[in-house]
Amino acid sequence: MHVLEEETLGFIGRWNLLKPGQRVLVAVSGGKDSMALLNILWNLSPLLSIELVAANLDHGLRERGPSEEAEMIKRICIEKGIAFFHERRDVKDYMSKVPGLSVEEAARKVRYDFLREVKNAQLCDVIAVAHNRDDLTETMLLRMARGTGLKGVVGLRPSNGDIVRPLLFCDMQRIMDYVTINMVTFMEDETNLDTSFDRNSVRLKIVPEFKRLNPSFNEAMWRFFENLYDGYSIVERDVKEALSSFKAIDGILFVESVILKGVYRALLFETVREIVSRMSSDGYPPSRERVEAFYDLLMSDRNGWTVEFREDLKSSRLGDYVFFYKKGLVFKTLEAVEVFSLPFEFSHGVWRLRIREGGKPFDRLDGRFLSVCGIGRMALPLKLRPVDKKDSIVPFGMSRTRRVERIVAEKGMKGFWSKLMVLENAKGEILWVPGVVTSELCRADPSYTELAVFSLERR
Repeated sequence: MHVLEEETLGFIGRWNLLKPGQRVLVAVSGGKDSMALLNILWNLSPLLSIELVAANLDHGLRERGPSEEAEMIKRICIEKGIAFFHERRDVKDYMSKVPGLSVEEAARKVRYDFLREVKNAQLCDVIAVAHNRDDLTETMLLRMARGTGLKGVVGLRPSNGDIVRPLLFCDMQRIMDYVTINMVTFMEDETNLDTSFDRNSVRLKIVPEFKRLNPSFNEAMWRFFENLYDGYSIVERDVKEALSSFKAIDGILFVESVILKGVYRALLFETVREIVSRMSSDGYPPSRERVEAFYDLLMSDRNGWTVEFREDLKSSRLGDYVFFYKKGLVFKTLEAVEVFSLPFEFSHGVWRLRIREGGKPFDRLDGRFLSVCGIGRMALPLKLRPVDKKDSIVPFGMSRTRRVERIVAEKGMKGFWSKLMVLENAKGEILWVPGVVTSELCRADPSYTELAVFSLERR
């Protein structure tokens, strides 16, 4: 076994990158690094008990080279008995549909979309890419030059979701030595010398200057990465805990504003960055300026504000809640349902609404999520329907009629308007607005024995 293969095996074990029995999709461009990765994983596959699949994408950016690279990879995959998938996609066409991306950003998005499609179709567990220590150094420098945060600096990590990087510990020079000694076939991409691309400019112009100051610059950057990664793992843990306070319905995230205000500033910033990164189409975090604007508005106690992180990704505070959403803050409206008999149960997403004849849970009644109503007021069939701006109700404990819309606003639930429903009897009288208020019509003396119990709970 070659020493680089031995070290790769150790790195895979140390970072728990691959598990026995997995199908691994190897992203292969045809260059030295990806061809080395394919060869190394193929040689290690009996020891790792993994099965390989290979994929190659032509980005439509070069006239010469892609077809020859694909044929070369296909030939080698046939020799090794590895399933191979190739496709051509038009990155420039994608850029015309998603403006604001650089060629490099657009190519990355198109490439990973393709890889995940192949991964899902071929039932692969992970995608192995050939990023090495040189790539890590270049990425860290590029992101620091653009003012990234901690997450950006440690973003190119050994394992990130379904992406694994078995060669991240290794310099490109060692990969070049490996392919030479082992006679691994590869092809050079002529665009790697084009300094109009930011990454090439960093690699060919900037990194050599750092290496002049410190010949072991790559090793130093690796130590820098590991030190930061150790610290950021604590931040990630805290972000995960903060995110557990959020709920999601119809792709909209929301949380009570008072909960967010209790999160210390640095963690709140990192939590917002994580949310925007996950929800945005490009996977990038927002600018610091946008996060600061969000923080200032949150702490101002103003209501009805909106922060735009992306053209199609915003955050708003309405009432007591803060929402993160794409396009518009509109939940899917539910269809009306008629209730002809009890017990009745209705489920949607994480919520379950139940109406039943029952006992007397008077010690737990809140009128919003748990309530009772005298059977005499039920007047079947009941109707559970979307709320309307014209709806009115006599709230429990009051004597005058009030608009439901006004009550919802006072309870800080205005942002959920499109999701709210009302329960009305056969006479058209509203008995309950689930999660909001019960009608005075439902008043039941503790001595009543014929009761209906309304409940709205998380499943």
